[in-house]
Amino acid sequence: MKKTLAVLVFILVAACLIAPKFIAPRHQEKVVELIDNINKTPGYSAKIISTDSAWFGSENKVLFTLNTAQMDPSLQEQNIDIELVLDTHYGPLLFSNQGLFGLYTTTIKIDGNEQRSILNWDESTPLYQLSVFGSVMGNIKVADNIPAFSNLEDTFHFSGYSGKGELTSTAFSYEGNLESINVDDTYSPLKAEGFNVSVELNASLDTIMQGGFYDSTTDFSLERLNIGANTQLSGLNIEMGSNLNQETQLGHMEVSYLINEITSDNFKANDLILVTELDNLDNQFFIDYKNFSDNFSTNNASFEDMYETLLIFMQDNLGEVLAAKPEFNIPKFSGSFPEGSFNATLTSRLADISTPSVETLVTPEFWFYNTIVKAEIEADQNLVTKLAERFIASQMRAPLNAPEVKQQALLFVDGLAQQGLIRLKNAKYKSEITVENGQGKVFDLSFPLM
Repeated sequence: MKKTLAVLVFILVAACLIAPKFIAPRHQEKVVELIDNINKTPGYSAKIISTDSAWFGSENKVLFTLNTAQMDPSLQEQNIDIELVLDTHYGPLLFSNQGLFGLYTTTIKIDGNEQRSILNWDESTPLYQLSVFGSVMGNIKVADNIPAFSNLEDTFHFSGYSGKGELTSTAFSYEGNLESINVDDTYSPLKAEGFNVSVELNASLDTIMQGGFYDSTTDFSLERLNIGANTQLSGLNIEMGSNLNQETQLGHMEVSYLINEITSDNFKANDLILVTELDNLDNQFFIDYKNFSDNFSTNNASFEDMYETLLIFMQDNLGEVLAAKPEFNIPKFSGSFPEGSFNATLTSRLADISTPSVETLVTPEFWFYNTIVKAEIEADQNLVTKLAERFIASQMRAPLNAPEVKQQALLFVDGLAQQGLIRLKNAKYKSEITVENGQGKVFDLSFPLM
């Protein structure tokens, strides 16, 4: 029994001593692969400055560069350099908060020494730190954090941010949170509380890097936002989602904006919701565009060359995009006020047309004559009347409760109804708007758009 135990201990110790020798080159290959993927992304580049290797670990220093002009052509070209330090310890025995046994654990740090001239934070803590844990099964766990800091004038306070996630062979998930940001300004104070981000990507890393569609949800939420002394917002959310129809290979994107409550002086609103969606998006086009973009980033083409070739790419691929009959819709736009509530929807798509040139697409006439739009709006009668009163009061520069304001507001609303632009039914005003063949129509009233 003692001999068996001694053999097992010897094997365990030997594995802990020998395994790092096999893990090290595999890990370094992953670092090089990561650098390659960064360099394929427009506006970003990276290179390994130095590598120090030891038996149980390594240290890579990487120069990460952002080119502002490639990220946004409207910006002046400027390179922003950030030096990253990748400190790695090899398994199988790891003493990490993310696990005891694994292939490696890597800590990526931005020391932020230059930022200490304008910010205060713990001297023993880097400005940003990301921990990466590679498990024996191939999954990767990540955890990142930014420490609490303030500016030298003590008028800006950041409570600190922390997040964690996991990448598997089929999905990536991540959650992060921030307690508060506080700006102490005499004229425009601001305080944001309860920020949270949640990401669920139901696809492999290879699929994600292809640039096409897959099932995903991303949610940004903020519990409270105070702006100035009199404006408060609560329950703010931005929800983004996408999916891919495997049979048709058409993608769908949806973005929703939600605010639970807004109060500002005499203004109050609840349950404000705006949902937008893009539908029938050709998946292959987005994959092809990602390949196109990667190739130009790799070749370090100038912006002018890339723009010219982009026009050629778009012209060559417009046919497949339009053949899918893409749509832009607003399935929900609604809100509630003390005076009442409103609700609106919109659908839009292109008419059946031959493939236009890229130059034609940028002319307003093309969209006026080739877009089919239908919108429906419904609002409580009292809300429409009150909004009309606010409008008239601002035009007349008169008090909101002035008798002449109320009288003119009623005449204004009655005028819209007499022209057939709105209809009253069950204490609600309704309107239906359609656009087709360059003609607009509100109910039965037609008019040319140009």
